[in-house]
Amino acid sequence: MGSAHTNVRAARRQDEALRRRFAAFGRRVWLGCLLGGLAWLGVCAVLPASLPAAGPLDGRLLVAALLLIPAAGLPGWWLRRQAASLVRNHERALAAARRIERDRELRELLELMPDGTLLVAGGQVRHANAAAAAAFGYAGSMAGVTAATLVAEEDRATFDALLVEPTHARDTPAPRMRRRDATGFRASLTASRTRYEDTDCVLVVLRDLSEVERMRDALAAGNAELRALAARMFTLQEDERRAISRELHDDIGQSVTAMKLAAGSALVETDPLRRRDDLEDIAMLADATIERLRDISVLLRPPQLDALGLEAALRAHAARLLRNAALQAEVEVATLTRRPAREVEQACFRIAQEALTNIVRHARASRVALRLYEDAGTLCLHVGDDGVGFPDSAPTGLGLVIMRERAQGVGGRLDAASSRTGGTRIEARLPYDVQAIS
Repeated sequence: MGSAHTNVRAARRQDEALRRRFAAFGRRVWLGCLLGGLAWLGVCAVLPASLPAAGPLDGRLLVAALLLIPAAGLPGWWLRRQAASLVRNHERALAAARRIERDRELRELLELMPDGTLLVAGGQVRHANAAAAAAFGYAGSMAGVTAATLVAEEDRATFDALLVEPTHARDTPAPRMRRRDATGFRASLTASRTRYEDTDCVLVVLRDLSEVERMRDALAAGNAELRALAARMFTLQEDERRAISRELHDDIGQSVTAMKLAAGSALVETDPLRRRDDLEDIAMLADATIERLRDISVLLRPPQLDALGLEAALRAHAARLLRNAALQAEVEVATLTRRPAREVEQACFRIAQEALTNIVRHARASRVALRLYEDAGTLCLHVGDDGVGFPDSAPTGLGLVIMRERAQGVGGRLDAASSRTGGTRIEARLPYDVQAIS
């Protein structure tokens, strides 16, 4: 850009110097002609008086002297005309050079812009930068492309109105543009008038909104998943409370009632053998109640997770859940180099619990694999089966959303793959310490 300005300034200096030289030359020519004519007049005035009389034709000498003045001025006039013509040609060449330099600078500026830019004149593209060519699917130049072919049919009138009145670009809704392969994309447009190659053009700046729309759709899908997750969490909480209430009322309550009746019977029983039977019944009911309370406590939170760590909790839960299931279980839990943070342990255990529960309930599998290992300082959990997979062969559903949210909540990630023939695989990679969500 600086070199362009330097070239233009140098050309202007040369132009001014050329003007001064031609003006000085013209003045010198006119002055020389004038002095030559005056000298000739002087010679003609002095010479006849010093010469003898030459007859009646002596006046011709004076007429020749008078005609010599315009004759001598003709070369100066011709030279001035040539000089003026040369200066005009130089000015035109300088203006053309400035226009070419300005167009080159404009093209370079447009190429530096990250958004697509089009110079449109007469309904055709005069120039397009690389970003615009890539957006419309052109490998090379777009010069000569009809502008109407770049817009979908339903938005062509809006685009034509934008080319006529670029000042209304801000009020124009995002039209649907058309690529070379006939695919479409939404784009925001701004336009202004400019000159390019000595022609009035409309500069159109477009920004591809495909990524914005994709992010918007992903955000909407994420919000829908979060709303569904929140509703599911409330439902699960209510179901869990209802189940615990039923367990306490049906099992624990009946056992405590039976113990109370047996204790009342033992208090009034006079026969020692019958009193002993009543006390043994109370002891059996107490053992069964304690066992049932332990099961409920383990269901809410396994004590091994706090007391012995993640490895022991996973082994115990897998053994307990798969004990009565007709599944061939492969449980490989490696010894970790250090104990993860409490939140990470809980997230990993709940992901494994949800995955194993789904396999037992829905997968109709014959084999299940649970592996916990360490890879490059990251906690890795793998749960897989050979069952029927997800109904639509795509890993979706609230259970997967809950597992993914648990992994992301501690700074990890969860991947799921499912097929009708290969079953389902859940892969979770979690940090040892809780990390902020990026």
